[in-house]
Amino acid sequence: MKIETLCEITQEIRDIISESIASTSDYGELVTVRPRDITRKIDLVAENALDEALRAREISARIISEELGDRTVGRDPEVLLVFDPVDGSTNATCGIPFFCTSLALSEKTRGASFNDVTMAAITEINNNTYSAVRGGGAFINGREITGRMGGARPKPIISIYSYGVKRIPDGVVELGREVVQRTLGSIALEICFVAEKRIDGVIDTRGHISSYDIMASQLILREAGGELTDLDGRPLNRDARATSIELIATRDDRLHSRIVKLLK
Repeated sequence: MKIETLCEITQEIRDIISESIASTSDYGELVTVRPRDITRKIDLVAENALDEALRAREISARIISEELGDRTVGRDPEVLLVFDPVDGSTNATCGIPFFCTSLALSEKTRGASFNDVTMAAITEINNNTYSAVRGGGAFINGREITGRMGGARPKPIISIYSYGVKRIPDGVVELGREVVQRTLGSIALEICFVAEKRIDGVIDTRGHISSYDIMASQLILREAGGELTDLDGRPLNRDARATSIELIATRDDRLHSRIVKLLK
């Protein structure tokens, strides 16, 4: 599969999601409630859209996804696709235009990890598409990602996810005095913002992230020159079915070191 095809598929899914939101009043209705996540009708619309997009192109793939788990489209899978149909579904149901569809591709259909991802595509609701090919750079709408958006900042802007757990690490509280905090609600899209340098970092200390949330965005970040680690600063390379992930994503080595030091 070519990267152009992967991007086309995420764009098609985005269009179907947008149409469903515009035409269906109950698109946000809960279908399944799990200990750490939920499934809404709009998620299932996107899942079905992926299957149809693959069948229309006669592509056979193994799919690991947030909502439907592990399945196969076609008879002889050529690739593995790790899929998050709507990353930021709460934003979607609240009418907040900050959510995306995320697809990571590995030619290794069994036992794939982050390092086995060779292509990634993420299309957000406003129809910007981020993409990357391993060893070939990171792009937005076909243009290579470079530089910082908006020039110099007096304080780094960090998206911090530490809510919903029994204890917020002391280092997060101290870090809050040094940075401008934002939590935008779509971690895949926020990692793409780090790649673009729209924001300076993403931290998640909750242990609630799964591989499908970030498997595409981690390649985009790394191809843009950034790094993704655990909270101790060790490179993050998890299995495609991994859960309970904590992370730090940045493009600035000094900022990354400071975050690790505070969290320790």
